[in-house]
Amino acid sequence: MLNYSFKAKNTEGRLIAGSMQADRSESVITALKQKGYYLLSVESENRFLAAVRRKASLLNRLTVRDRAIFTHQLATLLRAGVRLSIALKTLSNQTRNKYLALVVTQLQADIEQSSSLSQAMARHPGVFSKVYTAIVEASEESGSLAETLSVLSKQLKARASVNARVRAALTYPVFLLAVSAVVVTVLTSFVIPKFIKLFVDVNQALPLPTKILVGATNAVKDFWWAGLLILVVGALILLTALRDRRIRKLVDGWLLKVPVLGPLNRKLQLARFTRTLGSLLNGGVRIVAAINTTKGTTANRAFAAEIAQVEEAILKGVTLTRAIESQKYFTEVAANMIAVGEDTGTLPEMLLEVADMYDQECEAAIGSMTDLLGPVMIVLLGLIIGFVVLAILLPIFETSTMIG
Repeated sequence: MLNYSFKAKNTEGRLIAGSMQADRSESVITALKQKGYYLLSVESENRFLAAVRRKASLLNRLTVRDRAIFTHQLATLLRAGVRLSIALKTLSNQTRNKYLALVVTQLQADIEQSSSLSQAMARHPGVFSKVYTAIVEASEESGSLAETLSVLSKQLKARASVNARVRAALTYPVFLLAVSAVVVTVLTSFVIPKFIKLFVDVNQALPLPTKILVGATNAVKDFWWAGLLILVVGALILLTALRDRRIRKLVDGWLLKVPVLGPLNRKLQLARFTRTLGSLLNGGVRIVAAINTTKGTTANRAFAAEIAQVEEAILKGVTLTRAIESQKYFTEVAANMIAVGEDTGTLPEMLLEVADMYDQECEAAIGSMTDLLGPVMIVLLGLIIGFVVLAILLPIFETSTMIG
């Protein structure tokens, strides 16, 4: 089947632009006329254009904050009694992000062609994730779209807030790293070579720190291309190896066990798992389907394998608590809180509580690590500059002593 883009006017005279898959253009024309549309143009999209559009959508990624604002505004309009198509049209007109405005316009066109909101959103996986679409689909079936979107917007806002605080915490260490790189580059490229030439011209015996500095500078100057080549080849080998599922699973498992970063990574995975699962259950998705969707959105292969084992256990009639208790990456605290949720009939709410708890712990841990990283980098930068100054001054002092 081919993809056809079209422009038409509906019964109210409004211009509609959209796309439709069909075997031939006549099928598109017939389908649009049956809906009462006045057709203006129909064009087939070749594979090259479709690939270009897909790449363009990847370059126009939206932030979590953009999705949170859109979801909140849509929920507000729907709670006020505004029809879905009119609400989408209003949002497309007032959205500042041009890419999001285009996506919302396409959503409106699909809605007016009798598509559901979840079906329309599923055509834009780069904007609306599988979890987002699944929650919307479940809320449509239960008739609670506005309420579910409101809850979803709050969760997206909380996630955006955490991301912003983490980025702010990492700004200072990244700045120090950039300054360190600039200082070392300037010293090895401009300052040190002049001093080396001076010492070589006078045939002076160099002390050990100066010899080390000269050797390192010459190596960087003469063999920088080899270092760059090693980095590129190493990166290509690593990326190729990570495409193998077994190797990727082993690496992801190691990332969950490595000291210091392992516990933090486990908490991050648990926070994402419980938040996603809680959001899906809150939206009316059944637990097996919710776990399956959550598994598909988990980037860590080792953790996703444990989620698959949890899914198999639940299909056999085991409770969620019992299923996760036998897994090594799920904590006892999470299992106990989930058990309380199952016993009291508040599992979705308890899952979100677990997610909030681990998000706060991860944020605090990342903040502590970045607070420590700043002074460590300052000390390292000081040691590097101190060594360079020492290597330069030692020959000067020795020359002064000899002259004296």
